[in-house]
Amino acid sequence: MRELLLLLAIVPIACYNLTDIFMPKRKWLWTGISFGMIISPVSMCLLQSTHIPVIGPLLGLGGLILNLIHGPLGYFTVVALGVHEPGLALSAAELTNINLINAFAWGMFYGVLGYNIDLKWPSTAEGRQLLTRSRKKVMAFYKK
Repeated sequence: MRELLLLLAIVPIACYNLTDIFMPKRKWLWTGISFGMIISPVSMCLLQSTHIPVIGPLLGLGGLILNLIHGPLGYFTVVALGVHEPGLALSAAELTNINLINAFAWGMFYGVLGYNIDLKWPSTAEGRQLLTRSRKKVMAFYKK
């Protein structure tokens, strides 16, 4: 089950590709939000992948570094709110709370970072319109 968490890494890649096609002016904003929302569980998965023979220790080291950066924010927030007592083992519900707090906080952080990248290097591409015929019909209804 823990290896399935690694599939979450597809979300920012798909978000980048879709916003590059449909909304290129806000590409890095949405990619940053999606990256921030999945970084904590993916780093935990990479940390637990040290059992893979050749590449496992390198993945584990990368996961350790990412988890040391992105993990404590949610843990200390849960401890400060009184949901978890320090020094005790985490239950699945508490780990879920920690990951939700991390997703919210790091999603905002990387989203703001992506927004600033979009402002600094704006895209000149227009992107494709979704549902162009339907939009024209709807707008014709309001012009009457």
